[in-house]
Order: sequence, then C-alpha cells, then structure tokens
Amino acid sequence: MDNKNVLCYLDEIDNAYIEGKVKGWSRYGKEWSTFSIPMNKEIRQKIKDGVPEDPMFQMVLPYWFSRSEMLEIYYTKKYKIKRGALRRRKKECVQIRKNINTDTISKIGQLSMNDIAERAIKGVT
Repeated sequence: MDNKNVLCYLDEIDNAYIEGKVKGWSRYGKEWSTFSIPMNKEIRQKIKDGVPEDPMFQMVLPYWFSRSEMLEIYYTKKYKIKRGALRRRKKECVQIRKNINTDTISKIGQLSMNDIAERAIKGVT
C-alpha cells in the first residue's frame, strides 16, 4: 500500500467493506483483520513520520472506524438493521471523503487517539 494517496486508501476500505458486507464478515473476524491491521499500521506510521498529507491521512482512521462499525451492524443485525446508525456512519464517510476532495479538515478528521479508542470501546450504537 506504499505511495498511495489518501483517496486510494478510502477506496481500498470501501472495497473491503463491500466484500465483507456481501460475505457476512464481522469487524472482529479474521477476514476483516487480515485487511485492516496492515492498513491501520501503515496509516499510523505515515502519520507518525509526518508525510506531507498528514492531516488528510488522519481522516482515514475515522473513515475506517465508520466502515468497520457499519460492517458490524450488518453482521450482528441481519434481520433488524439499525437504519439510523447506518445513516449516521454513512454520512460521516461521505463528509470525510468530501473534506479530503476539497482539502478541508473536519471535526471528524481531528479525532484524538483517546476519541478513537473511546469509539472503538463503545462499539456500534
């Protein structure tokens, strides 16, 4: 995944999300982890190294979390999907992608590591 711009990462996340949704993956399963762990480490390393697109790369992690949460909603709520939760996550993803396209940093993209950890612990609402 080296030398990819930020939108390529979002596309890769979207492709894995669609595949996981179709195949019934859990965000805690080995299939999603096989994709997400290396991608997550690479993004965090780029942020740590201070790549020129650093603020935009910081927006990839919230995008990844939203897609992961959406995947888990589909996995756990097969017959009773929480439409409101899906809409909120999708709206976040659309806003992040829009902000990256316009080189704008959003509040969503400025999550601290504590905010990210809190969202991960909280899980799907």
